[in-house]
Amino acid sequence: MISTSFAIVTIAGLILLSVLLVGGIIMMAVRRRDHGRASVIGIMGCVVLLAGTVFNIARGLVDEAVADLVGLAPALTISNAISLLFSLTGTALLIGAVVTRRNPQQPAPPQGPGRQPPQQQQPEWGQPPFQQQPPGWQNPPNPPVNPWDTRPS
Repeated sequence: MISTSFAIVTIAGLILLSVLLVGGIIMMAVRRRDHGRASVIGIMGCVVLLAGTVFNIARGLVDEAVADLVGLAPALTISNAISLLFSLTGTALLIGAVVTRRNPQQPAPPQGPGRQPPQQQQPEWGQPPFQQQPPGWQNPPNPPVNPWDTRPS
């Protein structure tokens, strides 16, 4: 009874993980245009983790047969090493996708629903273009006055 419930919980967890990884692959593929190389690396990471999940499902089915051929300890060591390799590689690819530089030439998405970025006005013919002063040239605002402050000013 314990082994049956253990197998059901294990397989259910692996199926849920597979659904999550497939959803990640779909979301990254949809946003590939916005994120470029980072999205491709993320997709590769999810595919590797999905392959590791499929390996873990197959491992549960063939562990006994492999253990009969080479022994229990070597069979578990080899299958755990392969599973660890899938996990390390997939996680490293996902971390690499997070730290990969995005496409700089892409415009920033609008902030909030329906907002458009402000349009710059073109100067009329013969007028010099508007030049904005760099930050630091503006006078900082005065801090608010505390009516309870008794220090001399």
